[in-house]
Amino acid sequence: MSRGSRGYRRQRLEQRRSERLQTWQSVTLYVLAGVVAFAAVLGAIVLSRHLGEKSSPAPDAGYIALVRMGNDENGRGPVAGLLVYDRPNAELSFFVIPPTYLFSGPQGEYVMGEDVIASPDIDAFVERLLGVPVDHVVDLSYADLARLTNGSDVYVKLPRPVTAGSGDTAREYAGDFSLPSDALADVLNATVASGPDQALLEQAVLDATFKTAALQPADVRDAAVAAVAARQSRLPEDDVVSVLEALTGGRLVVERLPSRGVTAEGQFAYRPDPEQIMARVSRKSPRYDAPFTVVVENGSGEAGIAEMVAERLAVLDVDLPAVRNARSFDYAETQILAGSEAVGAAEDVRAILGHGVVLSGRNLAPDTVVVVVGKDLTEKDLR
Repeated sequence: MSRGSRGYRRQRLEQRRSERLQTWQSVTLYVLAGVVAFAAVLGAIVLSRHLGEKSSPAPDAGYIALVRMGNDENGRGPVAGLLVYDRPNAELSFFVIPPTYLFSGPQGEYVMGEDVIASPDIDAFVERLLGVPVDHVVDLSYADLARLTNGSDVYVKLPRPVTAGSGDTAREYAGDFSLPSDALADVLNATVASGPDQALLEQAVLDATFKTAALQPADVRDAAVAAVAARQSRLPEDDVVSVLEALTGGRLVVERLPSRGVTAEGQFAYRPDPEQIMARVSRKSPRYDAPFTVVVENGSGEAGIAEMVAERLAVLDVDLPAVRNARSFDYAETQILAGSEAVGAAEDVRAILGHGVVLSGRNLAPDTVVVVVGKDLTEKDLR
């Protein structure tokens, strides 16, 4: 074979090797480009979700709004209450704060409710009581209340007679009666000798006021809500509208802030009921954060028993996720499984239920308690 033929073959071989190398380099670059592009897109999605989670409220969150009515109005005293929106359970409650309610001051001293309601620091007092932040604070005038009722008479229902006023202006309110909307402020500020009667009258009048507002035609109600909300400067208008729509939506349950009446040295006062405040108010806050989690499982097969247990345990300062079924319905005895740091919480569960045995939950998170309801715990035991 001539040198020319060998030289030509060598050139062709080197050319083919070069072409293969270029092909592999191109393929590698295309693959790397695809990987980089995919990583960029994935990173953007993760980042957007992360930012979205920080900036957007949880879809199942509710709120606690402090609503004060009639503050600094011609010498009249204000009234106040807590609007609690439990979004997961679609429940709306308004807890009236009686003037004789006992709050704790910054130094641990007792402060009477009427002083707290008129204080510029009312939200700090309420947050100290609840142990969770107040999400909204709304100040309404007595004229705003009348505006929400469209000037209609308010029909009040009282379970027992109440005498309000003094001297020649004293009047007994009993049974079902109507009040002109422009008389709401006078009745809410009337002197009532009995502490329980004063709280009862406020609760009944506010309940009737919100119900009357709810009975107005939708367009009239919407216009009143918009007009009242436009006067607010402390909150974004959308937040105020949300609170006012809750007050006037017709689904509101009005009651007294959980408490027990006590008399000391001839003076009546409402002392806070911490367990019921925890169960019915604090726990509803979207920012409620408990040190322990208690999971309730139905291990007996009795319908609704796990929900009843969870309701009883709501007085504890613990997270209570949705109840679930246990691995079987054959548990004869209630078991209370405790994580390594949650034995005390498990003992509290045992004390409330009056049934069950506390066991070590070796595979549980340290701050978790699992209650497996057995056949020994029945609906009758939980009433």
